[in-house]
Amino acid sequence: MAGEAITGDAMRMNLRALLSTPENILILGHQNADPDAVCSMIALQHLYTSFSPTGKITLACDDVSKLATQVLSSFTSQNPILEHVEGEFDLVVVLDTNSPLQLGTEFESYVSDPSKVVIIDHHEPNPTVHEIADFTLIDTDASSTCEVLANLYTDLEVPLRPSVASLLLAGMLFDTRRFYYVGARTLQTALYLLDQGADYEECIHSLTIKPDRSERIARLKAASRLSIHTIDNWVVVTAKVGAFEASACRGLIDLGADVAIVAGKPSKGVVRVSARSTREFYEKTGINLGTDIMEPIGDIIAGKGGGHPNAAGANGVRNRGKALEKSVVIIQDLLKRKTEIQWE
Repeated sequence: MAGEAITGDAMRMNLRALLSTPENILILGHQNADPDAVCSMIALQHLYTSFSPTGKITLACDDVSKLATQVLSSFTSQNPILEHVEGEFDLVVVLDTNSPLQLGTEFESYVSDPSKVVIIDHHEPNPTVHEIADFTLIDTDASSTCEVLANLYTDLEVPLRPSVASLLLAGMLFDTRRFYYVGARTLQTALYLLDQGADYEECIHSLTIKPDRSERIARLKAASRLSIHTIDNWVVVTAKVGAFEASACRGLIDLGADVAIVAGKPSKGVVRVSARSTREFYEKTGINLGTDIMEPIGDIIAGKGGGHPNAAGANGVRNRGKALEKSVVIIQDLLKRKTEIQWE
């Protein structure tokens, strides 16, 4: 499988052959896998089985989020995703991430040979992605990796089970915030999934969860510890918590921030930074949290960062406070540059 990276339509054309060949395949998701990652993993498992009924398939990631576990329990009888694997695999498919660091130390070694790695994702590409995988299908116009998988089913003319259609719809609903961030193509894909038997009401129910006590406390601590930065007409807030960084970000956006950046230190030697912004902030400033903010922050915390324009993150091992400070400086510089260009 060695050679130049194959992307987009060419990748779709070759994927059937690619999935039909290996007898032993590993599907990986990112750390603390969310519903989009987990649901796309299950969908790819069924897609692979349709091409290779006798093939062996293993699904794994470093922890599954509480919400993703709830979604799985709504549409499957058991959770097939492992936290530890052993042995060698003919092919490794990485979903919903394009950075080895986001896989966690348990699974980084499984993407050391690009000729055996496929990446299917919807995030902005990591600059080194083609050093990781010879085969990449990265569709940044898709709302979610689940949308990419749903389109693969149609492109490859593989029928969808209602339970798999529901999982894909649930992943799309999660990543679009119940279709708050959505375009016509995404809605068309959602209609296709409904036609295939997806249960919209059950999908919504599966994504409804009351934060537990520790998560609610993390949100409240973020609010009590936050630093407020007013830059032009925008309100940018930063905070430190022990865990639940993404949830804390969402809470701060709900409180009125235009941009929220929260750094956590959930375990010894680990630093996680999450960032969220309003849609208005991105549309009016053009600042992409993934490429403009979290990628350079990944270097500062000795790790990797990336994500979407409105939702991004970085994982590393140090400089938690410096990461927050630098995030604000980057936003200030980008807004200043935008103003200078407007006046030229």
